[in-house]
Amino acid sequence: MSRSSMRHPPVCADCTVSEPTWASINRGVLICDECCSVHRSLGRHISQVKSLKKGQWCPSQHAMVYILASNGANNIWEHTMLDPAQNKHGRRKPAPRDPLHPNKNDFIRAKYQFLSFVNKHKDSDASSIDDVSRELHSSVRTNNVETCLRLLSKGADPNYFYREKGNSPIHVAAQAGQTAQVELLCVYGADPGARDANGRPPYDYAK
Repeated sequence: MSRSSMRHPPVCADCTVSEPTWASINRGVLICDECCSVHRSLGRHISQVKSLKKGQWCPSQHAMVYILASNGANNIWEHTMLDPAQNKHGRRKPAPRDPLHPNKNDFIRAKYQFLSFVNKHKDSDASSIDDVSRELHSSVRTNNVETCLRLLSKGADPNYFYREKGNSPIHVAAQAGQTAQVELLCVYGADPGARDANGRPPYDYAK
């Protein structure tokens, strides 16, 4: 992911160090070497890290991370910190020169492991997990990947089977040609071989 591919020079999502060299794929953020060490300690079920400079990137996965990082996915994980009314304790993110332990370590664990800063208020039109999952089912047909990440952060089921529609979000994303959405759903556990009501997998929809 080149520096020129971002709207602004990239910085670490957790401590604002410039030129981050890692990405958390499932969180859609770029991170520095030091913060990456904490992400690794959280486990892949919390943060799936990958080097931006080493190894091979699948084009659809690269596009997904680029879209999320460029469109403020980090705001999902720091939502309450951005609102003075909700950030009653004045919590701030670590500065580049703050020590890894405890400052950066404690912040990263609160942010991603305990989801301390995620917006937990229910939307007026999505009062249950079922509602949020239906919203995800509809949203994956668009290119608003960050919207779907926000819904997943609220507990939307990536394998939700919409009985009235007869399929799952991954079928909808595949039919719409939204490869970044398909990638995001799979990162969050969607079954790429899921069958719709007629026994058709997402691949058939993509064709």
